[in-house]
Amino acid sequence: MSDSPQTVLVVGAGIVGSALAHFLSASSPQRKITVVDRSLTTLVGSTGHAPGFVGQFNESEVLTRLAMDTVNEYTKIPGGFSTVGGLEVAYTDSGIDRLKTRRSKAASLGLPGEIVSIQRAVELAPDLVKPSDSGAALHFSTDGTANAGAITSYYQQSAKKFGVQFLERDVARLIVSDGRVTGVEVQHEGIMQELHADKVILATGIWAQDLGKDLNFPIPVFPVGHPYIHGEARKTNSLTSPFVRWPEAHVYARDHGDCYGIGTYNHKPIHYQPTNGTAIGDWVNDFESPLNTAISFLPKPARKEFLSGKSFNGIFSMTPDNMPLAGKVQSVDGLYLAVAVWVTHAAGTAKFITKMLNEQEVDQGSQDALQPERFHGQDFSMLQEQSLCGYNEIYKTVGDEDKRR
Repeated sequence: MSDSPQTVLVVGAGIVGSALAHFLSASSPQRKITVVDRSLTTLVGSTGHAPGFVGQFNESEVLTRLAMDTVNEYTKIPGGFSTVGGLEVAYTDSGIDRLKTRRSKAASLGLPGEIVSIQRAVELAPDLVKPSDSGAALHFSTDGTANAGAITSYYQQSAKKFGVQFLERDVARLIVSDGRVTGVEVQHEGIMQELHADKVILATGIWAQDLGKDLNFPIPVFPVGHPYIHGEARKTNSLTSPFVRWPEAHVYARDHGDCYGIGTYNHKPIHYQPTNGTAIGDWVNDFESPLNTAISFLPKPARKEFLSGKSFNGIFSMTPDNMPLAGKVQSVDGLYLAVAVWVTHAAGTAKFITKMLNEQEVDQGSQDALQPERFHGQDFSMLQEQSLCGYNEIYKTVGDEDKRR
């Protein structure tokens, strides 16, 4: 048996790939780890525009536990996470009943939540919640907002202290021989070269299909366009206000400190293939109306700050069941995936995969739910349709049958 240190190649230096580099190197300093990405100076993937909402509870127990683990890690990072809390506001009887169901389920997983009046919600987030004679809110006090850029930088610096090498290269393809991945082919300044490793982990986000096209199973990770707008710059707040979701309307908002931000899922899903090498797409005119509707949920003073706000089309990943593809690829020895992972679950997912590489015990239910090959044999066009249909259900709060985040 060789005594040579294990070599690991992580493709993608966003928050997921950087977290992997951190946890893999910290848990086994003798590993030789290389992270490769087309851009190391600028975060060109979804990490770069993530609004930073971290709501831990999800109808999926697996995602809830990953989120709770992630928050536990983010709170260790200076400037990485603000425990401002999160509010889910509902105005109808059925909506309030769903909030009560979510509170009960969250409590069963060890995540405390409290049903509060609209008046109390206004007290907690006066700039974001309008007074009302009806309605209620679910308050998760341990939720918060993540600074994805700061977290990514922290993990990269930590990994470098353990000897992790970061390379700025364009990855062209996986190198697979006799059922085993042996590395990747990269291009740098017009020259092609091969990087070899015992283990290869793809953390490529919205570009997951690019390197997976030659595998014998589908990687149904579909980029979608999403509207978000930052309000006018103003005097910095202390970031004590919870972020707010209106699940009945598929709307969410937060205080970024120097401005407000709001986004919506209440529009026709748009499969948006990135063409400029970044996760920021061209503006879609059909976003205007739903975004204006979203802004109408805010109190009048906050609404005024969006009159000359800066809107953008932020691209992120959808899958058929709205779960990440994370874990070991059984059909290709040495290959692992960590794609379609939100900031909400990034650190927890990186720890999950690190345990796999360390040959530690991991929860079987989580392995099954996240298994990268779980869509093997299914029609790709149907998988795309299911993924797009799930977009409008991201903030849906229903019963046990709903497993979307």
